[in-house]
Amino acid sequence: MNTIDLVTVFYFSRFELGSQTPAISSYKATRETIETRLKGKVLEGTGEKVPRDAIDREGRFRRIATGWGDLPST
Repeated sequence: MNTIDLVTVFYFSRFELGSQTPAISSYKATRETIETRLKGKVLEGTGEKVPRDAIDREGRFRRIATGWGDLPST
């Protein structure tokens, strides 16, 4: 049986200069990326398990909109 290597990604918040409130991310990232590289705060409860190969080199996960189906195979 084939198993997929999964990793958990989260939305996060972080403060931006000139803003009174934290900005919420438009993408998810791994906990390690959020806490170390992005200096953000993990938004607990937003976790989602995704295949490790769906994470980019920067530790980010961006969902590709496919409508109601899957992307066609190429």
